Amino acid sequence: MFSIDAVEWTVSPVAVEAELVPLAERCLEADGGLPMSADPDFLRRRWTGGAVTTVQICSTREPSDDATELPRGPTDAVACPPVPHRPVGRLLAAGAVRPTSGDGSDPWAGGATFVGLVDPEVRACGLGSRLLDWGLAEGRRRGGSVTVETESLTGESLRLFEGRGLRQVFAEDVLRFGFDVGARRVPEAVWPGGTTFAAWSDANAERFFRVYEAAFRERPGFPGWNAERWIAWVTGDDEFRPEWSVLATVPTLGGDAGLGGDVGLDHDVGFVIAAVGWIVQVGVVPAARGRGLGSALVTEVLRRMRAGGADEAWLDVNVDNPAGRLYRRLGFEDRGRRARFRAG
Repeated sequence: MFSIDAVEWTVSPVAVEAELVPLAERCLEADGGLPMSADPDFLRRRWTGGAVTTVQICSTREPSDDATELPRGPTDAVACPPVPHRPVGRLLAAGAVRPTSGDGSDPWAGGATFVGLVDPEVRACGLGSRLLDWGLAEGRRRGGSVTVETESLTGESLRLFEGRGLRQVFAEDVLRFGFDVGARRVPEAVWPGGTTFAAWSDANAERFFRVYEAAFRERPGFPGWNAERWIAWVTGDDEFRPEWSVLATVPTLGGDAGLGGDVGLDHDVGFVIAAVGWIVQVGVVPAARGRGLGSALVTEVLRRMRAGGADEAWLDVNVDNPAGRLYRRLGFEDRGRRARFRAG
């Protein structure tokens, strides 16, 4: 039997590649989520840095001067299920508190963000609740307000967060389309009459931006970037694929089209941005929605990705976005949920 007392809690940096990556991989396999959540660079951005405080929970080893007693939570388990033997010093769980945002003079001005990982084979033993309590206490001490972030929300973690009075402020589903599933075929793209499309180029990048701005402007959290910044963000990704990224244009039909402008002029109404293995953004201007453009854009980029040798396509979609139904109808499958919660 595994005992919650058979561990040592140490506030010290965690070795990313040697210890944190294997733990993140075990969590990803059990809980789902973004494939990149176990990537070393992804983990470094969240778990390392001068202002970051990390705690590691390892299987029992000889006591050290750095061992730290963490607060116990009200839901700590008394008994735990049998688990395989863990070597002495094996990383079983870890947590990190980092600044949410801020400037150079006060990195904690925007509050603190906590993230934690617990090995699936030692859960239900109280480690998760004690780790969360440490993160909330440390976050309040450092930044006042605390955001709790998870790359793979489970029913157990949701109950734990709600039991601590945390409020969900963000959630998005992680979806995957596998070209490797049997003889799966990409659905045919059905474009509204007269639609034309073009791949990304330096010459039409600002046209992509204008459609992006019109499509996303009213959404919560819209950053309000100008064209230069958004284009730099898109093209700055080493895995961005301009040949898979598409701009859709339709001819106006006067008042019946609801697109405004002069009869006979074409209007850019939808776009999709793609990278290796990823559909990064899909958007349709409000006046052109309900005409099948979103479905056509997604199926077109899937066709291009498959022709380019991709064996899968991932995307994430806010749980409140009705586009999630479209993606599932096209064959995307749920692979996890990301979320953020806020204390108080």
